[in-house]
Amino acid sequence: MAHVFAFNTAIQIAWWTGFSFAMISLLCLFTMLVLRSMATSASLRREKVSNDVEEFLFRATEFPVRPVTATADDLPVLSGEDDVACFLQEWNYLQESLAGEAKAGLNELIRELGLFDGVLKMLRGQRLDRRLLAINTLGNLRGPGSYEVLRPYADDPDPVVSSWAWRAVMRLGCETCFTADLRMIAERKDWSPIFVADVLKEKDADDLSIPLASLVGEYYDARLEERQMSRLISYLAFTHVADHEGLVEKIVNESGEKEVLIACLRLLHDEGSLPRIRELAHDDRWEVRLQAVLTLGRFGHMDDIPILIEALNDTDWWVRYRAASTLVQMPSVTTARVKELTTTLPNEFARDILMQVEAEMELLCLKPSSLALSK
Repeated sequence: MAHVFAFNTAIQIAWWTGFSFAMISLLCLFTMLVLRSMATSASLRREKVSNDVEEFLFRATEFPVRPVTATADDLPVLSGEDDVACFLQEWNYLQESLAGEAKAGLNELIRELGLFDGVLKMLRGQRLDRRLLAINTLGNLRGPGSYEVLRPYADDPDPVVSSWAWRAVMRLGCETCFTADLRMIAERKDWSPIFVADVLKEKDADDLSIPLASLVGEYYDARLEERQMSRLISYLAFTHVADHEGLVEKIVNESGEKEVLIACLRLLHDEGSLPRIRELAHDDRWEVRLQAVLTLGRFGHMDDIPILIEALNDTDWWVRYRAASTLVQMPSVTTARVKELTTTLPNEFARDILMQVEAEMELLCLKPSSLALSK
């Protein structure tokens, strides 16, 4: 009897388990269909809103700037936050694609539609994508009071929110706060350096050059951590050479930190630094040797050819490869000289890497141009 009871119980469990699995599968399928339907509906709605507002956006960019609409009845209908978000996405895209007076008409359109309060509501909402959209909108709108609204968000612990808010703040161009706002790139180690570089690239070098060079000098004297210091130095690429040249030379002569030295070597332009660069071409760290070789190639002095030939024997493959690439492109190194080196160098690795680079250069020369007419 016990065996029969156990068998019946097993049959019931199997039946209910199979039934449950079937119900779960049907529920998952139903959920997937509902989500897909919602996504399709939202996509169609976004497309409709984009088509409806396209005319108004382009009319707003006409120069000279004139009222966008004649009456309130002519304004596009934006029903709900989803429509407003779709409109703002199109507005921001066009805003960042234009320059000069054309932006003023777009800003006027925001005011005519009465969207400023809606943007502030999105800024204080819970959805991250909407908050970022609102931050970007306020930065592009550059209206009165926008700085006071956005500045606290630049101190947000979330690196995405804070970096987007900082970019918006920098676009507002508050002259009295510029130095303090710029200082944040040294204090926020969690911001993407590529993102920061894109923001700095937008700034006029005449406005950015001296404050940024002073900031780098200040934090170098304060012994900022190596990784962050190297990032700060790399941002000097967006400043005038005359404003950062002396500082970079000072740092490359005093510092022994690998990443800091690499960042400096990429920026050096003064031949007075050549003795230090030649010294670093024999550094114990292959990353430093690699960048020193590339820097010597940028200067292109005939006196540095022996150093490049010596680097063909380096223990690191990348140093050998970059030394060979630099050597064959030196103005005073002829094809005959390269051929001679490939047969006379005593080190096999040096000969091999030089032949490899030589073959690569020949292939590049033989590669047909994309502009060539087909026969």
